[in-house]
Parts: sequence; C-alpha cells; structure tokens
Amino acid sequence: MPTSRNYRIEPLSDLKRLRECLEIQRKVWGFTDLDLLPLRSLVVSGRIGGQVFGAIDTDNNLLGFLTAVPGYREGRVYLHSHMMGVLPEYRNRGIGRSLKLAQRQDALRRGISRVEWTFDPLEIRNAYFNIESLGAICRQYDVDIYGATSSPLHGNLPTDRLLAEWHLSRPRVAARISNNSIPRVASNAAVRLDLPLNIRELKTTDPVSASQIQRQLRHRFLELFGNGYCAIGFTMDESRNIASYVLEPFDEASILP
Repeated sequence: MPTSRNYRIEPLSDLKRLRECLEIQRKVWGFTDLDLLPLRSLVVSGRIGGQVFGAIDTDNNLLGFLTAVPGYREGRVYLHSHMMGVLPEYRNRGIGRSLKLAQRQDALRRGISRVEWTFDPLEIRNAYFNIESLGAICRQYDVDIYGATSSPLHGNLPTDRLLAEWHLSRPRVAARISNNSIPRVASNAAVRLDLPLNIRELKTTDPVSASQIQRQLRHRFLELFGNGYCAIGFTMDESRNIASYVLEPFDEASILP
C-alpha cells in the first residue's frame, strides 16, 4: 500500500476505527447525523467485496478514509467509490491521492478494472484532482441526485453530480498517476465549459449567482453528453479567474487507448 513518512494506508475493519470515520464525515462535510454514511454501511462494505481504507499517522490517528461498494455494469463487476474524506488540517499532504492509489492497487489485484464515483461539478479542486491527477473521464451528469443535504459545502443548491469513470488499467490512467503528460488530440469539435474559480465562495456570498451558474453548467453538460461528448480535461486560469472543463466527442480508441 502507498505510504509516506507521516502516514500509512491500510484496510479498516475494527469498529472503533469505523466509528472514527463518522466523526471525519462530521468535520469534513458538516453533516448532521441524518446524512452520515452509517456505521453499518461501512461494516458491510468491507465484507461484501467493497473497500474501506484509512490513512493513519505515526501516532495511530485516523486522518482520512475511503469507502467503496461493488456494483455490476455492462456484464462486469466494478467498484462505486461512495465517499472519501480527509480531515481539514491534514489536506494538501497527498493523503487523498494515496487513498485512491490504494484503491486502484487493491481493485486491480482482484481483477476489477473500473471504479466510479460522483462529484460536485462546482468543486474546482475535486474536478482537477479527478480528471487531471487521476485520469478519470466523465460522460454522465446526474441532476439533484441526493436531494437537499445538511452540509454547508453544498450551499443549499441541488446536489448535481458528474459521474467519474476511472478505467484503472488504461494507459491514460497510468500516465496521469505517474505525473506524465497525456497528448491531447487536437479537435475542432472540442468544447470548454467555464465557471469562476471562486464558485465555492459564491455559494455563500452570492447564492443567486451560484444557482444560475449551476443551472447553466447543467444545461450544457446534459446537452453535450447527449451528443456523445466526454469530459477529458480540466484547466484553471487564475489570471482570468476561470476554470474550464474540456470536452471532446467520445472515441474509445483515442480517449481510452
């Protein structure tokens, strides 16, 4: 499993450890008890072919966790990575990346080549991490998938989500996790969908604008995905305060060689 000088990644099954995952949910998302992924779900995930991994420091403190459940799509078993959270004070230390790499290693060892998860398309850091750092692609947009939640991070907006597809054994993913560049095929059909870099702040300071941005982004994603496009890139331009999803017509031979 991936390790570093300050923490290790290991499977979690002990009830005490799994209860600590509930506290991490409260600290990361600000959930009330009603919205927490319950202890019983975490217990079951590890027993039915899913995953529960934790990042544990040298003092034996749990810094973050990841959980996934098995699914079945297109005649094959895959993993749906339902939740990953890292305590706020331990972010930007590569813990999330280490958890995802442990997930990939374990999945490939078991003959599973695909992991999926959903994420908020308005969360800039998550979008960059998922698409650029991990090499995931997106071809599906779900509207208000969870309904209203108690998390302040969601800003009382509909819980729209992009579905990330992580094709674990494809060269695209191997290149991304090795920090190698992926040559992009120039295409006159490429489309960029922009949103402001400060969209998270707008959820609090200007919720009307944030809601309008979400509706516009939703409309364009649904339109483009309906026409066979795929999100394959994500860029950030601080000088213009703009982040952009890069979409191309999906072609497996070029996008997933």
